[in-house]
Amino acid sequence: MENIINDYDKFAEKRQQDLINGMKPSHRFVEKPMMKSMLPNLKNKKVLMLGCGTGEESDLLETFGATSEQLTGIDISNKSIELAKKAYPDKEFIVGDMNELPFESNSFDFVYSSLAIHYSATPEKIYKEVYRVLKPNGLFLFSVGHPLRWASEEKNIDDETLRIIGCSKNDDGNKVYGKYHTFEKHVFTSFAWQNDKEVLAFYVGSPSMHFKLLREANFQVLDFTESRCIEEAKTVDMNYYIKNSEIPQFMAFLAKK
Repeated sequence: MENIINDYDKFAEKRQQDLINGMKPSHRFVEKPMMKSMLPNLKNKKVLMLGCGTGEESDLLETFGATSEQLTGIDISNKSIELAKKAYPDKEFIVGDMNELPFESNSFDFVYSSLAIHYSATPEKIYKEVYRVLKPNGLFLFSVGHPLRWASEEKNIDDETLRIIGCSKNDDGNKVYGKYHTFEKHVFTSFAWQNDKEVLAFYVGSPSMHFKLLREANFQVLDFTESRCIEEAKTVDMNYYIKNSEIPQFMAFLAKK
């Protein structure tokens, strides 16, 4: 049977276990360290977790001062929210669409989103919705895939498969590999669990595209970071460290209302 693209409910429990056990190197060694470096003090702040999955991000946010009664998570996956409620019964989790947030305007001091917005074909709608639900001077921190990794093209050269973004150097050559500036859908086959593969479709755009969409939504962009693998990864997978310490997998923006 063919795998369904973006079957968030089917893989929710396995994804939860992998996050808890640190089995996802891209989160443990790359994306999460990047986000930690940009998180502000959240003491006395009302926080929304956008695309919260099974809720593990709440542990991170609490280390920066957020409290259970001020944390709310929203995700489109019914199963993910069910698991989040079981794991974190003291926090509020609801099923909902980040393109049309079910919250009143000026409700939150801080909105946090980890690798969720790039599943939407219309990030501009999300940015406008986040702006609406944020209080004046509220902050918005989010991460998405970086085009250097996710919009690159696979090319076999001398029996080695390479991921590249570039072009032919010959004067008469016009071949372009990868699409850095084109905002489009990419399909990625993720983890294989007992011969069952998760297939994810997401959208990748350039940093400048996200910057302009944020500005059009009236945000002030305060910070921008491209991910870099941390040293700890060397003890687990040296090849993974070498690749992802020089080529960014993800990027993050911090914006202010």
